[in-house]
Amino acid sequence: MIGSLVLLWWLAMLIFQGEGLELDLQRRRHPMWEWLFSHPAPPGAIFLAEMLSPIAANPIYWGAPLFVATIYTFVYNAAIGLLAGILIGIPITIAAACLGKACEIAVTLRFSPRSRGAMIGFMSWIGYASLMLFLLGIFLVPRIIAAAARVLYPLTILPWPWLRLFLGGQSDGSWSFPAGLLACWIFAAIIIAGSVRFSVWGAQLGLSGVSASSQPGPTSRRTTTHFGKEPLYRKEFLWFVRDRSAIVQTILIPLSIASVQVFNLRGVLVHAQGAWNYLCGTGILFGTYFLWILGPKSLSSEGAALWIALTWPRGLESLLKAKAWLWSLISTGIVALVLAYAAFTFHADAWKIALVLIGWFFFSRSMAEKSVTLVTITSESGEVQKIPWGRRLAAQLGMLTFSIGIISQQWHIAIMGIVYSYVTAAAMWQNFRARLPYLYDPWSEELPSPPTLMHAMISISILVECGAILTGILLVIAGPQNIAIAQAIAYAVCSVAVSLAVISFLGERNVSLRDVTRWRSPAPSSSVPQLIPALMLAAAGGIILGLAAHGYLAALEHIPATAEILRKSREVMAKLHGLHISYGIMAVVFAPFAEEYLFRGLLFRALDREWGGWRAVIGSAAFFAVYHPAMSWPPVFLLGVCNALIFKKSGRLAPAILLHMVYNALVLM
Repeated sequence: MIGSLVLLWWLAMLIFQGEGLELDLQRRRHPMWEWLFSHPAPPGAIFLAEMLSPIAANPIYWGAPLFVATIYTFVYNAAIGLLAGILIGIPITIAAACLGKACEIAVTLRFSPRSRGAMIGFMSWIGYASLMLFLLGIFLVPRIIAAAARVLYPLTILPWPWLRLFLGGQSDGSWSFPAGLLACWIFAAIIIAGSVRFSVWGAQLGLSGVSASSQPGPTSRRTTTHFGKEPLYRKEFLWFVRDRSAIVQTILIPLSIASVQVFNLRGVLVHAQGAWNYLCGTGILFGTYFLWILGPKSLSSEGAALWIALTWPRGLESLLKAKAWLWSLISTGIVALVLAYAAFTFHADAWKIALVLIGWFFFSRSMAEKSVTLVTITSESGEVQKIPWGRRLAAQLGMLTFSIGIISQQWHIAIMGIVYSYVTAAAMWQNFRARLPYLYDPWSEELPSPPTLMHAMISISILVECGAILTGILLVIAGPQNIAIAQAIAYAVCSVAVSLAVISFLGERNVSLRDVTRWRSPAPSSSVPQLIPALMLAAAGGIILGLAAHGYLAALEHIPATAEILRKSREVMAKLHGLHISYGIMAVVFAPFAEEYLFRGLLFRALDREWGGWRAVIGSAAFFAVYHPAMSWPPVFLLGVCNALIFKKSGRLAPAILLHMVYNALVLM
């Protein structure tokens, strides 16, 4: 019985495999009558290409005969197994591909447009799920059989002749290869003949204009929603209600793909049974991958219908933002179930799990907004526009940082993941908004005017990475005892080099240094202070912030955990020769110029153009803080807020540089 079930499992995988290894929901199914009208080729050739297109496009079919060869090798020998792979495996593979194509034609003919997508998606899901289960069967089949033993046991009294017929089993218990060959050929011939006959009938029926698409649809009726008067959410709700493929596209398929990844992380799941952080981290990984899959799949499934939003009064941007919000809510509901189980299992850590849920709520929103920027269109030929690898890579920035921080119980890494993901989402949206009007005309799209958020983030990342690399090189040359001098030299060289490179890069795009160091947004002349008063205010602000930082460090001395860290830090600093001088030169002479140019001149300016108001101020300050040690985040964040405000109010970058210099000097005293 088990062997017969595995055989049926393999046949189902081939029949519903389709024309791609991935879940194929967005490619249009062109019935043969459409090809007959649109291609100047003989109908017979088009018919053959239509029926055999899965074999030509999907490599799974190429390896399918190996399954037959393996089974026959176990029953007979290697020579007969190889012969069976050719003489039996190939005909059955062709029969399965033809039957799958006939099923597609049947769905196209007999189902309404609202149900057609659901059935095609469900068929594609069966092919994908059976393939994954087939690959993972060595791990899952013993457990499935053990778990379902009581259900399967009554079925063992039924005759299961499929495998014996397939292998040429005789009534006396012997095996005959010619009998198996004949049975398989008859089976394949019946399937191919039936599929071809049905497809010919379907083509004739389609050419006559009688199909499900030509039948009148149901009468329009008013559907009430619970989303108030917000048309964006109402549209999404109506999509779920009226399009029966919505649940397949947005729930079943992303969950299936994410489940495969959870299986790949089964080593982490073993630890998740005994620690709240592993359990929560696994749930967050699942939710993150769910959003990563859900966004592009759901958007692509709308196909050409997406262009309607371009003429809608609210526009496509509002529609995609609404989709991102709803996706984040769906993922939050899924992750909340895992976290609720974690809180029920680990009562003492319930407050930590609650903090994880709050962090996930914000992280999922940024992750969903990044995924909607990967929207692609479906051409008239039915081909989906591929997502550029650079855009995919950008969307993955900070993707796993939050979950890694939770699994390792390093809260500062989790916070870094949230901040980095939010700023990355803003950067991607800034670029996406510029090309959004050209979504259906990608050859005419234009990049946003520099400097953009992506320019700022790449520049800052290059500064940090190059500084670390150069420090390592200098340590090899000068020895570990000169780490302070190595860090100072590396940061000085990299800050100057990166700043000059960015200035040159922007200069080639008609953005001068003056354009970066001056705030362009006009403000009432009465509210803009002069440069000298602004510099005096900056110096006073630096003194106040520096004294506040010392008060913050004094408060940390009264906390046992942080006091021990500060004590060890002072011991290390005392052992390193010239550390104070090196840090003083780095922090007072070089850091204020480079960091204010990058974090305020580029990053804050771009964030203000994207978000505006206090959100841009807080976002830039948070991004500035996470690039510093975790214990210094509160005073550094406050420094970032003050520098953003003084840059915007004064209209010049010089006061922010002076405030930064005074603050660093006081902190290092």
